[in-house]
Amino acid sequence: MADTALELGEVDPPKWRVLVHGTTYGPYTLGQMQSFVRERRIGPESRVSGAATDEFLAAHEHDALRSLFESGGRHGDDADNEPANYLIVTRLNGTGKMQIIGALNRLGKFAEVMPGVWTLRSRARQARVRERLQATIGPGDQVMISNATTGRLAWLNLGPESDVHIRRVWDAPLEETA
Repeated sequence: MADTALELGEVDPPKWRVLVHGTTYGPYTLGQMQSFVRERRIGPESRVSGAATDEFLAAHEHDALRSLFESGGRHGDDADNEPANYLIVTRLNGTGKMQIIGALNRLGKFAEVMPGVWTLRSRARQARVRERLQATIGPGDQVMISNATTGRLAWLNLGPESDVHIRRVWDAPLEETA
């Protein structure tokens, strides 16, 4: 019997890129991009490219992603207007603290519990919290947003390696302990 391993890179090649505040991230596979849409990390107006040579278009303009936006194929992370508790961890390289404070103030009640760590009580969905914070940070800043009410996690500017590690751990099955 021949040893023929399936090469996933040939089935779903990492060719997708995402443009955020002038910084290009990727390449990602189509499967990863679809997951990002379901997790609301990519919205309909996010700028994405389907290949290294393609121009960046709104995500909903790409045939491979359009149906996810049209069918509402994204997971609902919170019900509309239901209060949620968030834990937000930031590493800011610039002077963005005042912008973060302004965004959090508009989102709900908040407190900085230690430098760079915030709690937020808000009726905003996690996707909106992420979008508001993304609009305030620079390309070198990093943010993690944990919805303590639903157990969902979102992040900004952590890079592909961190993305892989987070996904491997966050919903991983655990062995029973004695």
